[in-house]
Amino acid sequence: MLMHNPPHPGIVVKRMLIEGAGLSVTDAAKALGVGRVTLSKLFNKKSGISPEMAVRLSLALNTSSEMWINMQSMYDLWDAEKKRKQLRIKIRKIKIHQIAA
Repeated sequence: MLMHNPPHPGIVVKRMLIEGAGLSVTDAAKALGVGRVTLSKLFNKKSGISPEMAVRLSLALNTSSEMWINMQSMYDLWDAEKKRKQLRIKIRKIKIHQIAA
């Protein structure tokens, strides 16, 4: 079941690093081994959590990389589902015929 209006993962990361750990964006970026612009884009919902970023976050925050990937996937799916009605008009059903083994 999809969560209703889940937070963008970048907001969660920002809360943990900036508010929770008291780091500046520059210090948080250094701790993760990424550029400040990269982290700012994540914080501002201009980018998502890549598999590599998920690993970096898991190492820095003692979490699982799967948690971050799942959070990003749930957000992306929720965002895509908002377009379901519009897509329904453009998409046609495809009947799959059973294939003999």
